[in-house]
Amino acid sequence: MSKNFSLINGEFKEAISVYDRGLAYGDGFFETMLWDSFKVKNKVIVGVEFWLRHLKRIKDGCKLMQINFPSYREIIRQRNLILTASLKEKKSGLLKMIITRGVGGRGYKFEKNMVPTIIFLSLPKPKVDKQNFKSGVAVKICKTQLSQNTNLFGFKHLNRLDSVLARSEWNNKKIFEGIFIDSKQNVLEGTMTNIFFVHKRILITPPIIDSGINGIMRQVIIDNAKLFFDKVMIEKIKLNDIKKFDQMFLTNSVLKIVPVRKFENIKFANKENVINLINFFTCKNDKERIKRLNLI
Repeated sequence: MSKNFSLINGEFKEAISVYDRGLAYGDGFFETMLWDSFKVKNKVIVGVEFWLRHLKRIKDGCKLMQINFPSYREIIRQRNLILTASLKEKKSGLLKMIITRGVGGRGYKFEKNMVPTIIFLSLPKPKVDKQNFKSGVAVKICKTQLSQNTNLFGFKHLNRLDSVLARSEWNNKKIFEGIFIDSKQNVLEGTMTNIFFVHKRILITPPIIDSGINGIMRQVIIDNAKLFFDKVMIEKIKLNDIKKFDQMFLTNSVLKIVPVRKFENIKFANKENVINLINFFTCKNDKERIKRLNLI
């Protein structure tokens, strides 16, 4: 098994203070990314997929919550420190970055000059059945509803209890993902994914208005949609309307794109435009990886 690494404030260790506000109040944000290594003129280079997008989202979250964000130089120093160590054990993997407000006293009120806690975790890539990308997966409706928050929607903050509760709803290994539906029967997102539907050559995805995550792959798909679709639309999708769509797929930064074969009793096809989209991010060589996955 590949070795895991954890870096806390620039030191290789596994424990944080019991007074850290990330533990006490979920007072912080996180990002989950993939990293890869490649050679340029016989020199091994390590890059993180869509690094600048991930960094911007966590930085924007910290700005919203007035968390003192570290300098870019310090973030890069610590990131490269853990990736250099990881490279001795594996050529690629999963990188998780967590930033909390830091160590503080009891109570919700925080001091303006608090020093943030910076955590990097290097983990193996999760194992996913490759057949899922060809034949598609089955998904179900979750009874759990997403919390609404007009301030924090879109960000990956450390309060993920909605997804934890929703994921506890099934043990059937044939079910790949659970889908959140709001009280008005709008389809929102998955417990760990964003959702896209296709009608002929039109790509449709639900808006992120007051709940859910504005996923990095969601952003990337929307930006590249014109390569595979005639039009991209961001609009509300009622549960009763999904039967009119030809295709459905899920996205996140680790899985990229997973086609859906079956949503409850509704079946979907896997057609050429979505297959081509999947292949676009299944890069054939280092040059494609660097460009299409924005490896930095």
